[in-house]
Amino acid sequence: LADGEVTLQSALWSEDTQIMVDCLRKLGFMVKVEADPEEFCNRTITVGGLGGKIPNAGTREKPLELFVGNSGTAARFLVAFVALGNGVYRLSGVPRMHERPQAALFQALRQLGYRVDSPNDRMPAIVQGAGPRPGVCQVSIEESSQFASALLMCSLVAGWHVEIVGENVEESAYVYMTREMCS
Repeated sequence: LADGEVTLQSALWSEDTQIMVDCLRKLGFMVKVEADPEEFCNRTITVGGLGGKIPNAGTREKPLELFVGNSGTAARFLVAFVALGNGVYRLSGVPRMHERPQAALFQALRQLGYRVDSPNDRMPAIVQGAGPRPGVCQVSIEESSQFASALLMCSLVAGWHVEIVGENVEESAYVYMTREMCS
């Protein structure tokens, strides 16, 4: 989303992080990963941002495939992000990922005018990116605060106004922190 390079230092090199790096590279972003001299399980990750533009996309006949494994974080953030692209993206994961909730995020994107196809509002899903499209949506955080965080992070570039509904006592602090960072 940033315009230019962003460097994350001491990033945990977990399966979720590795999946996100792989997906960003598949989307066409420059991502450099270097060992962290202070901690063997961390990395310094540099991402070349393009101000919300996504270099690679697929077509309706051949969507760009993004495999998110069992990373709910990568899945949710990427679903919102690829809506800003201009093309078709298919997100899938391991069988357990296909059982995890996504409906609140998919419905919010549909309210914003994006096409999200999924037989049961879970993964796998096909997202038709249509670029930034100002609009208003509501998203519930009852199942996960990541739905709101994903939308809020993209909102400045996309022109979205995100109304958050529902309660999630354990996770609502993440939403409000994301809102502050994105405003």
